[in-house]
Amino acid sequence: MDDMTDYNRIPIIKLWRLLLVPLQGEIDDKTAATLSSEVLERIHGTDISGLILDVTGLWIMDSHLCALLTRLAQAAGLMGTKTILCGMTAETAMTLQAMGLELDGFDATLSLEQALEQYGVTSPWTGHEDDEERVNELGGGEEPESVEARP
Repeated sequence: MDDMTDYNRIPIIKLWRLLLVPLQGEIDDKTAATLSSEVLERIHGTDISGLILDVTGLWIMDSHLCALLTRLAQAAGLMGTKTILCGMTAETAMTLQAMGLELDGFDATLSLEQALEQYGVTSPWTGHEDDEERVNELGGGEEPESVEARP
């Protein structure tokens, strides 16, 4: 592989029995074809039961990419792997619907969190009565109140 091929490579992240594929930027035909092959090889070579395609970072989702993702999801399904697409924007969904394109072979969620939850992966704070307190201890939660400067 040359340097440019490595630069355009899309990560395939294994999380337990899941594969997470974060799609970003603009994906050309060659990269998309390579991605499909690599994902299916990983599914075949390991014990994978779920595939998450995260399209949050995509700049463009055209009809060709939709067709490729549909084929990938259907092939993964034939191999016993359920696919979830997450992160699609309202604009992209409306455009695909207006073009009459259907994304068959997978479920869709609004966020990566929701996709993970469908596979049973939940927040470590789920089910705790003191969720808010734990989040605040780790620096999350509400913004701190502003403090006025004194003269």
